[in-house]
Amino acid sequence: MFRSARGIWPAFRRKVESGRYSSTDEVLGSALALLDERDGVLEGELADVRESVRRGTEQADAGRVVPSGEVFEGLRGRNAELVDRPR
Repeated sequence: MFRSARGIWPAFRRKVESGRYSSTDEVLGSALALLDERDGVLEGELADVRESVRRGTEQADAGRVVPSGEVFEGLRGRNAELVDRPR
């Protein structure tokens, strides 16, 4: 969105001038709070992916696997359902 720090300050001033924020510090604080929130969501998603990989590896090590043909057949079916589903 912004290619340099110089582009940020006019945007901050526009936010203050809109009346929604009382200062550029408040704009910056809100922006940082949103970044923290997004980072938390991403960290949670990453933890979920790591747990899925751990479980999958554990299952594979125990010999509990599904042949790839079955997996892809299931995926094709799910994809067809999603494509055909009315919006």
